[in-house]
Formats: sequence, structure tokens, C-alpha cells
Amino acid sequence: MKIAKCRLCDSDHIHKVIDLGFHPLADTFLPEDLQLGPETSYPLHLASCQKCGHVFTLYPVSSIDRYQKQDYSYDSSNSQVSVVHFKEFCDAIIQENPLTADSLIMDIGSNVGTLLRHFKDAGYSNVLGVEPSSNISRLAVAAGIPTLNEFFNAQAAKTIKEHGAVQVLLSSNVVNHADDLRGLLRTAKDVMRSDGIFVFEVPYLLDLIQGTAFDTIYHEHVHYYGVKPLLRCLENEGFSVHKVERLQYMCGSIRVHTRIGGTSSPEVFNLIEEEEAFNLYELSTYKAFMRRVEAVKLSVNAHLWQIRQQGGKIIGIGAATKGNTFLNYCRIDADLVSYITDASPLKIGKRMPGSHIPIISDKDIDKSATHALILPWNIADFLKKKLGHLNLKFYVPQIEPSPHTAL
Repeated sequence: MKIAKCRLCDSDHIHKVIDLGFHPLADTFLPEDLQLGPETSYPLHLASCQKCGHVFTLYPVSSIDRYQKQDYSYDSSNSQVSVVHFKEFCDAIIQENPLTADSLIMDIGSNVGTLLRHFKDAGYSNVLGVEPSSNISRLAVAAGIPTLNEFFNAQAAKTIKEHGAVQVLLSSNVVNHADDLRGLLRTAKDVMRSDGIFVFEVPYLLDLIQGTAFDTIYHEHVHYYGVKPLLRCLENEGFSVHKVERLQYMCGSIRVHTRIGGTSSPEVFNLIEEEEAFNLYELSTYKAFMRRVEAVKLSVNAHLWQIRQQGGKIIGIGAATKGNTFLNYCRIDADLVSYITDASPLKIGKRMPGSHIPIISDKDIDKSATHALILPWNIADFLKKKLGHLNLKFYVPQIEPSPHTAL
């Protein structure tokens, strides 16, 4: 059913601004028993609220379908980039906030506990994760990270409060997945100490639009946050924002530092001024964005087909979720890309949703491959270095806007 009102302010003055066609769930990689069965696709459209400026998915997909119907395939501990990022996140929290050994530190959408593991290693062992995917939460518990296999909501709050009041509530790339942000904030207030902090990271809308990062749009990402509408929602729910940091992580993110009560820092409004100077909340900005997205589709296909016609063999590097949006929007399948390689055991042996391109181990790249399409372009330098010994010709569409020069 199509969303009729803004997900943040309930205004009915919303306008479709991005249309990427129909896509399956980008984070549901296909195991063998699903590869021959039916696959559901949904409209991947974004709307903008003309009252508050928020951008969000126009067609909802059940959170059960997104995170619990099939085994989840992302394990943050398998990504060296993520491990390093979460170490920095942990160190920053410890440095900026007075903590004691018994301070309760909780992570929403904790995955296998990579962030909380860093806190334990630093001597803060009173940690708790909340993770809706059952297979992932089992991995976290097996690794010694106490984890509730639940969505972060009012029901989970009852169990969380049995562990005590939360002093440090954290989340990375999860608050944008929550169907009901206002409900999440109310649950946060319910479980937090009055002097606690809630610090979360989300992909930043300004970076997405400026970088034409359309591949970071998928059904699992319900919200696309600009600071202006996000600040308004936080303050309406009783939170103040004392700092917002811009990060390179996840193709461009913001780390939002909040507290219960108080007033927001004037520095936060500097980012809002930057957003408005860019016309982030104007419809014309999205029309220009879609023109650039369409140009990427045409140029990428022309480039890849030229390689194939000249006898080259193209493989994909990195079975990233964003890669599925890229492949499916550009209508790229195994006729162009023979296989995708990855390091995660949770993805190897499966197929990419929609395109059905097989996923194999990085270690199994065959010598006949001549060109490599890097899908997680935000870590392209890392992947080029890792696989540089294979003498592949790397191609990173989002970073190389003139693809024909890469032949």
C-alpha cells in the first residue's frame, strides 16, 4: 500500500521524487532453495515531504519480510572496514563521555556485536545488543555478546529494563531502517537514564544526492535523513542534539549525538544552512539527480557491453547490498557479469537478488577474468589493493564518471 503521509510529520503534502523501478529486497541474498522459486519485487520510489523536507520510501515492505523471513546475510565482523570504523566509534564515545565499568551500553541493530565487542575489549563489559535477525543474534551470543533477538520497540523495552537503565544507547546504519522513528525515540527515552546519551549514525541525504549514490537506496532503508527534518523530529520527541559529525562511512553518513531534554547546539544549524544552500529540499534538485542516475545506467551498460564484445570477461567484486540496487536498476545480469566475489561465508554460494548472479569466494577468481566491476565503491581503494595481484582492470562507476576511459 502506498504511503499517504510523511513518515516524520504526518503531512499529506508529499511528492514522489525518485523512481528506480521495481526491486526485490536488496539484503535478501538467495540461497539454493530460493534460487528457482518466485521472487517478489516492490516499487523502489522515494517521496519528499513538502512541509518538513523528509525523504522516505513511498511503498512499505514489512519488517518481518526484511529481517526475519530469511536468514540475514550481513556480518559486520567480516568487513575489515567496518571493524576499524566501529573501533573509532567506540573510542570516540569513551573519550567524550564519563563511563564507569558498570555503565550499561546498548546497541540497536547490533548485528554480531562488532561495536559492543570493542567496548568489552576496552573494559566495559556491561553491554547488550538488540538484533531482530535470529541467525545473526545467535552468532553474537556465541561470540560472547548478550543479545536480545527482538526489534527495538515497547515490547523489547520491558526486557531491556530488567538489565537496568541504559547510559549509552548506540546505533549505526539502523535508525534509517526503522519504520516508525517517533516510536523508536519513545522507546529510547523509556530505557535510557535521564542523563544518558543516544548516539546514532545514519547515511546522509546530502551526500547521497551530491554523490549520485542511488545505489544506497533500497527497501531496507526506509528513511533518507537530512539534518533539518531529523532535528525537528528529535526535538518534538524531547531530545536535543549537541553535535552532528559528517563521516565518510557508508558512502557518507552523519553521527548524531543526542540527549534527553536541553537545547540543541547552534553548530547543528550550520549543516542545515549548507543543506538549504544546496537546495536539498527543492523538487528541482531531485529532477537533476534522476537525470544523472539515468545517465549512469546508459554509460555503464555501453561500457560493459563494449568489454564483452571485445572478448573480455567481467566479474563483480563485493556482494554489497548497494550492488543489488545498482545491478537491478541498470538491468545487469550474468550475460554481462559472470559472477560476484565476496569474503563473507554468509553470502558465498548464494545468488544476488534480482540479477541472480552467483556469488563465489574472493579466493576462487579464475584466470580468465579480465575486468572487475567494484560494487561497494566506497571501499574501492581497499579492494583494489587486496586484489591488485590478479592484474584485473578495475571499474568503479560511481567514482569514474567517464567510464570509456577505463577500457
